[in-house]
Amino acid sequence: MKLKLLAIALLLVTTIAITNSCGSKVDKISFTHPTMKPWFDSKCASCHASGASAASKWKYDASDYDGSIKTHIDHIYENVYTLKTMPPTGLDSTNLANFKAWYDAGYPAK
Repeated sequence: MKLKLLAIALLLVTTIAITNSCGSKVDKISFTHPTMKPWFDSKCASCHASGASAASKWKYDASDYDGSIKTHIDHIYENVYTLKTMPPTGLDSTNLANFKAWYDAGYPAK
């Protein structure tokens, strides 16, 4: 039993060491979509950028598409399109249509 636990511990340590030495750092993808980046910048950043009043609820960071947009897309869609509670000033039909078209296209980063 002790030998089995030792073998498992050795395997775990080796796996961690190999993983750390492989440069497994994930590069951030920037959000640069030509229509939606300016939209998010003007509609979301004033409240949701780092250090802003609502950043604790959702933080908009154009330099981290996966962490900022993709990970939270269900929440964003629900509040922007379904509930229409974001942004608090509301959106006109053109802005809603642009958001929906981008979302339906798979919410691309670029």
